[in-house]
Amino acid sequence: MVAEPRTWVDVEGALRAWAREVLPQIAGRVFFAYSTKAARDQITITRIAGPDDRALIQFDVWGPDKASAAALASALATEADAIGRYTFTPDAEGEPSVLIHGAVVESVRWQPDEESGDARYVVEATYTVTAAQ
Repeated sequence: MVAEPRTWVDVEGALRAWAREVLPQIAGRVFFAYSTKAARDQITITRIAGPDDRALIQFDVWGPDKASAAALASALATEADAIGRYTFTPDAEGEPSVLIHGAVVESVRWQPDEESGDARYVVEATYTVTAAQ
């Protein structure tokens, strides 16, 4: 059996743009790593596993306290469940546009940072993402 070739895309970049758009309450604070220079209510994105069409993504949702982190995690999970089709066009020339088809939220769990004790929820979701045609 021969698999059809596919165009791999920047899944994390597309999800960062999507999260920044659908969660205006955090003023764009969605990063690939925790920022000590930004306010504590922020989200970090990590790709855990899977190809683009079954990408398991972990969002670390940080807040100044448990209630704030819980509210932001709930908002993120709600938006992930509701995503229909979202198109992202990268800034880099020659990079393909990205189409997020949908998501399944796998889990939302309270997991404060082990070292600092900072408030954090972890939201895991599987996204179906392809190159936009």
